[in-house]
Amino acid sequence: MVQSSESSRPALWCGAFGQEAFTDNSSARDRFKRALLDMEDRASQLANEIARDLPDFTQHDISHTYALWEIANHIAGPELRLNPAEAFVLGGAILVHDLAMSRAAYQISGQSIRSRREWPDALANEIRAHKGRPPHPAELASPPEDLAAKADAFLLRSLHAEIAEALPMASWETLDQSTAYLINDPEIRQAYGRTIGRVAASHHWNSDEVTKNLAAPVGAPAFAPIEWRVDTLVSACLLRTADAAHLDASRVPDMLAAVRNVSPASKDHWLFQSRIQRPYLNNGRLVFTAPDGFGADEMSAWWLAYETLSMVDEELRNTDSILSDNGRSTLSARGVANVESPRAFSAVAPCRDWEPVEAKIRVGDVASLVRRLGGNELYGENWTIGLREIVMNASDAVKARESLAAYRGARPFLGRVTVWLEQHETDIWLSCSDNGIGMSPSILGGKLLDFGSTSWLSADVVRENPGILASRFEPSGRFGIGFFSIFMMGDRVQVLSRPVSGGPSDTWVLEFSHGVEHRPILRKALIEEQLDEPGTTIRVRLDEGICESDRQGDAQVALLKAQVKRAGWSTVEKCAPVTLMRYLIPASAVDLWVSDYVGGQHFQSAVSQNEWVTMDGTKLLRRIFALPETNLTTDGPEEDEDDEGWFGKDRAEEIAIKMGGRLELVHDDEGQPAGRISLFDPEMMEEDFTYPTASMVTAGPARTNTTLASTAGILLGKPYGAARDAAVPVASYSSFGSWVDSQLATLNRLSEGSSDGWAVVPAEMAWRFDRDGHQLRCWLTKEGWLTYPELTDWISRRREFVIAEPYSLHVDVGSDTHMADLKDNVISFPEDRKVFLTGDSHLLGWSGDPSSDPLSPFVHIFVAAVREAWGAEESKVYRCFRRSYMQYLEVANFQGRPVVVGVQHVSRDRCCES
Repeated sequence: MVQSSESSRPALWCGAFGQEAFTDNSSARDRFKRALLDMEDRASQLANEIARDLPDFTQHDISHTYALWEIANHIAGPELRLNPAEAFVLGGAILVHDLAMSRAAYQISGQSIRSRREWPDALANEIRAHKGRPPHPAELASPPEDLAAKADAFLLRSLHAEIAEALPMASWETLDQSTAYLINDPEIRQAYGRTIGRVAASHHWNSDEVTKNLAAPVGAPAFAPIEWRVDTLVSACLLRTADAAHLDASRVPDMLAAVRNVSPASKDHWLFQSRIQRPYLNNGRLVFTAPDGFGADEMSAWWLAYETLSMVDEELRNTDSILSDNGRSTLSARGVANVESPRAFSAVAPCRDWEPVEAKIRVGDVASLVRRLGGNELYGENWTIGLREIVMNASDAVKARESLAAYRGARPFLGRVTVWLEQHETDIWLSCSDNGIGMSPSILGGKLLDFGSTSWLSADVVRENPGILASRFEPSGRFGIGFFSIFMMGDRVQVLSRPVSGGPSDTWVLEFSHGVEHRPILRKALIEEQLDEPGTTIRVRLDEGICESDRQGDAQVALLKAQVKRAGWSTVEKCAPVTLMRYLIPASAVDLWVSDYVGGQHFQSAVSQNEWVTMDGTKLLRRIFALPETNLTTDGPEEDEDDEGWFGKDRAEEIAIKMGGRLELVHDDEGQPAGRISLFDPEMMEEDFTYPTASMVTAGPARTNTTLASTAGILLGKPYGAARDAAVPVASYSSFGSWVDSQLATLNRLSEGSSDGWAVVPAEMAWRFDRDGHQLRCWLTKEGWLTYPELTDWISRRREFVIAEPYSLHVDVGSDTHMADLKDNVISFPEDRKVFLTGDSHLLGWSGDPSSDPLSPFVHIFVAAVREAWGAEESKVYRCFRRSYMQYLEVANFQGRPVVVGVQHVSRDRCCES
């Protein structure tokens, strides 16, 4: 490296790589030299500030810029010569390219990191990651400083290249109130300031942007020879390759690693770079070596080194293509040696006492994976899941736009989702349209197709929709596979989308002609396909057997063959589209419009935004039972081969009529509505002292297979698992408790004249949510049904007794069921009953749920009664109860005949033994 005559320090300037050139015009050359040395002095002061703001990052002081110049010289090779103007531009770009990784650089450029439009989203991202929810406005206005500092660090890193573009032209006021610049020479600053900024910023551009923006050389200023033009494309390529390749130990001094207390997340970066020695050029490739190697406990650092050097290799190869394609001479370094495989890299970076076996997860048949996990093998043989998922995605797009409007203080935006059917020749197509945020072609052809990666809060979406993270938007989609479920409906799919920032001509089409087996095409929309407003429309050609139609006059009424579940029973039947959409999306947070006719005429409001909170309860229950929201005919349900009789439409209709008026709201921790449910009337008790299960837990707005046992109504929930066929309620534990109190008050009024035993389930609910159920009669003896005080008295009058399950005491006579008459020393209560959520094969819990307890609330209350009646220690009672073995005894009789069942024996002697 050339040494400056003014100082012994390295100088970021020379007439050519390795030697001075153009010995004539020395005044122009010296002018560039002085300007660069002066710029170096000022930039070094700013560079020292980077470590203050980003202590976890490797060395970014002036020594980094010196090293980049030397590496660029190495990569370029002896054939590439730079004139003084090119040397000045490259040297200036090297000086400023990382300077914006400090707050000081923002101050110089007249900006503040926290005044950037990206800052609220960066802060919101930290809040979401830390608290698992969208931020409150108060948290954005007065954020916790630790999270704000993390947001600062993220933006300093992600925006530094963009800010670097403005630094060469930035000015500041000195102590003597004069104006200073990084480039003090006004003529050179005017000639090359913006050029240096663009070259500096380009190290974070993609290759297409580099070619597009820097392909044209820049002419010489008036004081320099006309031959001194600057090839900015070459300068940009030298900067980006040198910056990528500066990975040796000079960036991670041991002392700095010690005093900065490097975080675990950054430790591997520091460790691997501390082992890497300076690269040398061999046969057109850079050779990096780490002769000291890596021990088994340093394996992650070794892999990071291998992956990083593989990226350097890719950068060098891409640069070679850029220069060659644009008619420039290529660089001497065109790749990195020994990164073609982990074993090859271990030859120059030894693995001490371990072998570098690359055990990455690979998917050989991506189409097969998408077809299986995005379809039947995940969701089951139910095509309506595909319809549910695309409507949920459309709803999320609308919610995102509504949230953005609210966050930005704009005029309130009311979105909608529309579903209809059309016939083209002999094919029926289903369309789902929204007026949400829409998608750009980069998202449409990129993140949308990234199977398993949800796109809603991705960096691409956030960049195109500033404020979306900082808004209250919380998507229902979480797993990135819902879109692919559309192929359960048909294999021909079109996605038309127009981003909210674009016009009709910005509509793009993603088209699948044969499912996921063939590559889709992404194209500009034809004029007749262009969307009049932002949003997305998805069209799918339905498979045969899904849709039938019945002509009524001039209209063609559609019927969709669907699997529905009501009051615990499943059936397959033909549903009108409006009825089916209400069934699938009963708690929609956006307006949902649907047409029952093929051709899309006569749209009607299927579900209004959040109407489930206030709508008529009977209509709400009919909705979740897939029944029309008006009364069924007085003649009863129309019976056909698919009708399941009393346990189907008529049973569901009876529940809707009797329970609709008694649905009560429950709320989440923030006081927002989270469900409307009710316990059943005593007269609806089943013969085994249980009640129907006619409730449903949603995943966001859509139904799942999860229910809350023995209740009717709807509960909002969050999905449990990728298939979203199960969910966990979001209602708070305390709100459930208040709901139980209210329900018990109502049931006590309704129980007059009811048969005994109705209180078993209410008592179970009361104890489940820590409420007082002691006055409920749920303990059956010869004396009748007892309350808790009566139970305690009953136990205190005995030295031993047996426990029988109530279900075992039923005696069937023909179609009637009777309860046997218990003997005096027998008590019956449901030992195994627990309030639970059901979903396919899941037993799920939720906030405050003790469902992992193997014993039911009845056992715990019974143990308390035994302890109180006999004065026994609680632990001994539990031990006695658990040690009780099952034996078969005569415990009752029916019409003079003995009833023998399995029982547990409990004795005072064993419970009170010392």
